[in-house]
Amino acid sequence: MAYWERVHVPPDFQGVTRSERQGGSYLRYHPDLLIGTPNELDPALAEYAAEVSTALGQLGERLRANPLPILYSTMIRSESIASSWIEGIRETPRAVAVAQIGDEGASSSASQIVANVTAMREAIELLGAGSWEHEHIEQIHHDLLPRHRRGYRRDQVWVGGRHKLNAQYTAPPPEKVQLYMDDLLAYANTSGDLPVIAAAIVHAQFETIHPFTDGNGRVGRALAHGVLKRAGLIDNGVIALSTAFRDDERGYVAALTSYRYDGDGRAPALNAYLERFLHYVATATAAADAYVDAALAIHSRWRTAVAGVRKDSSLHQAVDLVVENPVISASFLGERLGVSLVSSHKLVQKLVAAGIVVPATGRKLRRSALYQAEDILGLLELGSEPASEPAAGVAAAGVAAGGPTVLHRCGHPTAKGPCQNRVAVAGQPCWRHRD
Repeated sequence: MAYWERVHVPPDFQGVTRSERQGGSYLRYHPDLLIGTPNELDPALAEYAAEVSTALGQLGERLRANPLPILYSTMIRSESIASSWIEGIRETPRAVAVAQIGDEGASSSASQIVANVTAMREAIELLGAGSWEHEHIEQIHHDLLPRHRRGYRRDQVWVGGRHKLNAQYTAPPPEKVQLYMDDLLAYANTSGDLPVIAAAIVHAQFETIHPFTDGNGRVGRALAHGVLKRAGLIDNGVIALSTAFRDDERGYVAALTSYRYDGDGRAPALNAYLERFLHYVATATAAADAYVDAALAIHSRWRTAVAGVRKDSSLHQAVDLVVENPVISASFLGERLGVSLVSSHKLVQKLVAAGIVVPATGRKLRRSALYQAEDILGLLELGSEPASEPAAGVAAAGVAAGGPTVLHRCGHPTAKGPCQNRVAVAGQPCWRHRD
């Protein structure tokens, strides 16, 4: 049975804060084990879960039918940028693209996000391949935070506040982490729940256990993607789950809080959490479907622009490279394609003439002769810019070129004006304003 444990803390006369010096008590949470605990869903919620699963499956079929680098590459990077944003590591997609090619003008935060992109990609591939083991979870965490000690935490951790005495949430004691993680992996590997339900529960339970001293959020979001991939729902891409969380951060935190019930009240707490999580998945899935439309439009436009060039030419290879690296330089292009600097300069000019890249602008890009693919940066901005402002690259992502609109706002009247939360379908209210 789940319960909150009150822990008393003696005064620490050398403490930094007044509460530390005075001492006191705090509550830390002990969740139920997942194995042997039933997940009772309300009939309406079960029906909603089935609908969301169907939409996920349809998106997955569409991604499998279009195994294009422009889809997987941009979707995984957009999701990684949004996931990093939640953790306070914030950079524009263009700054991340500059860091990706090792330009001297790259910021340290952008370089960290590049590492997060690689780690997210490898984590989803690893988790989607078969049975999960402790070493897999520990490896994912190590890839994200290589300077941290490998393995689960040995100390008490909490979320919010300078000290556990004033924390927003305090996780289970360190001696319980192994037990809870054994249980979590057993559930992930044997659960008969719908994959979207399993993904939700795995994510919430992992965040509740908080098995690492840092990086739990990024690992926990990767686990949710891993469940969906391993179940065969989503291949060759991901849904923008971190974007949905980030655009309703208060609601996301409230959902995780509602999951942490006391006593035997699992059913109402679980249903409240699952409803919010399913809404995020539904929103992210519909947005991803529109994202595919925009990406395919870009792919078609680019291929038309170079249609007269033989397929084994360096220009086609350069186009594929730009998909992965939307900011390039002639030297970077030459190194990656194995051609001379003179040839790479000619390739850059051909890409400019085809409308695929343009000379880069912006304060951070003036140290080198850089070129940027605004179409790709526009796609990335859709999933990584704050919801309060329309993404600058929306037109580049296909709107101005006759492609689909991939960004909609709730528009519900509020005291501060129309609600700017993103929604997947025009005219659809966001979570806060649904009846």
